Amino acid sequence: MENFKILSIKEEDQLTIQQKEEYYKKLREFVLQRKLTNTTPGATSIGPKLKGVTNKIAIAVTKMFSDKNVEWLCDGQENIPEGTVILAHTHQGILDGFLWIPQIDRHCLILHGQEVNRLLLLCQLNTGLILSKKNDKKNNNNAKLDMIRLLLEGHSISYYPEGTWNLSPNKLHLPMRYGFLDIARKTNVPIVPVVHEFTYDSTEKKEKITRIHTRFGKPIYINCQDDITEKLREYEESISTIRWELIEEKGLFCRKFITNQEYINFLEGNYKNLKLGKLNIKKERDNIFTADDEFFKFHHINDVPYDENGNLLDTEEVVKIKKINKKHNI
Repeated sequence: MENFKILSIKEEDQLTIQQKEEYYKKLREFVLQRKLTNTTPGATSIGPKLKGVTNKIAIAVTKMFSDKNVEWLCDGQENIPEGTVILAHTHQGILDGFLWIPQIDRHCLILHGQEVNRLLLLCQLNTGLILSKKNDKKNNNNAKLDMIRLLLEGHSISYYPEGTWNLSPNKLHLPMRYGFLDIARKTNVPIVPVVHEFTYDSTEKKEKITRIHTRFGKPIYINCQDDITEKLREYEESISTIRWELIEEKGLFCRKFITNQEYINFLEGNYKNLKLGKLNIKKERDNIFTADDEFFKFHHINDVPYDENGNLLDTEEVVKIKKINKKHNI
């Protein structure tokens, strides 16, 4: 099956249900014969045996990036079905790759950017990584085929549909691509929404995480007859609802109750962690799905600029619109 043609989602949409089922059958046969290209060595053989060690590493890293007396909460594990799953996480910072590991009962590989600091990759190597390179279509397609094979063979996967950190002061999540849903319907594996909510210490001029709350949502099932756009909305509704519940539970109902300095501390801490991970903030911004769309640019899709006096400034798009308005005396 060396000449097997991989169809795009748009091409799949042109098929009848029967044709799609036949295509999925042949695709599964193809990937099971195909060698893994983007998965780290030992991910499926050694990784599951090191679950206990990986848990300890994850706990140590989480505490290293938090306050020493961090309150660590987790609930909803009863929503995780038996067997193979895709854990689809919200993504707010460096800890998202670690803090959930000791909270689940199974080994789970992580879809991970390969450009990250090697030390951080090493910390996650025990659990197994499927490495992908941003803006490299061939590399991403290979990572996708790896994930399909791994899921078919019974290995669970951790996935971050937003693709980059959500630093927005006013969005519960960033726009996201369909990849995780497409993989789920090709493998008949359920998706478990996972939300991480952090509380930051605002008494110092330094960002410090004092509380971590992770919640696992009810599983989402998808098959080849389902509308993938509707399923994406179902996932977005699930994580938005959970996140809002967690925000309410910690007592923050409105953006106006968060001071500028608290938000700036949050950004500064994340900038520091991005630098530690050798991640370029501009590239992270550009990688956001539909980031070049005027609507999302204008509505502060990610971090907001600020000055040395702690004042939040207009984004580039707001500045641009003000100039246009001034020119036309609006």
